[in-house]
Amino acid sequence: MDNHSPFHPEAVGERLEALREYNEMTRAQFATSVGIDPTSYGRIEKGQKPLKADMAYRIAERWGVSMDFLYRGRLTEIPAKLADTLMQNLTKRQE
Repeated sequence: MDNHSPFHPEAVGERLEALREYNEMTRAQFATSVGIDPTSYGRIEKGQKPLKADMAYRIAERWGVSMDFLYRGRLTEIPAKLADTLMQNLTKRQE
């Protein structure tokens, strides 16, 4: 499987990192905001551990994104400003 296919943990981690940076939070702050152990969250963001559905749901509810965004990268169900920022962040990483 391609390491950057939508469901791959690395791709999910990139979206989580972009969302966290958009909200100007550290990994620990972001993890705490959704009730996830900071160490586990760090591994998820680095693509070393898959994002479980219950965790994804808490992130989606707390930060106004969709599960489709977290797992598939779909930008249609998130605020336009957030989508623009995320696209800029993800584009910079791929350069």
